[in-house]
Amino acid sequence: MKRLLTFDFGSLKLYDNYVLAQINEGATVSTDASKVLLDIAENFYTDRFFAYISYRKHSYAIEPGALIEASKIKNLVAFAIVSNIPNALNNTKIESMFTNKAYESFEVISEAKLWATNTVLEHTKKVQAKNSIQS
Repeated sequence: MKRLLTFDFGSLKLYDNYVLAQINEGATVSTDASKVLLDIAENFYTDRFFAYISYRKHSYAIEPGALIEASKIKNLVAFAIVSNIPNALNNTKIESMFTNKAYESFEVISEAKLWATNTVLEHTKKVQAKNSIQS
């Protein structure tokens, strides 16, 4: 882990290829939280791609606008949701409709971390290959 950031809504752990978020019980993830993610993208993941992993240990609400706004972050390439709460996993099907990024759900955190890392690395290779062809 590179950095741990704590907010009213929960904590964000910043790694090389992904942000691991753990949202507090009963919190609401709003468009303000998306602004925090945009700030992280611009300041920590400058000039590189990253994924967002939501580790859902607790029940909380997500405003659709938060996902829409987060999807506008250019260097954010994927969302992974980790939970063993059945309702949380069911909600991911609906949530995925609000983003155009890669989106997967998992029951095991290690699988989500591996998927996120691989997705970021694959995306980076594609962009580098495309850029080398254009130059």
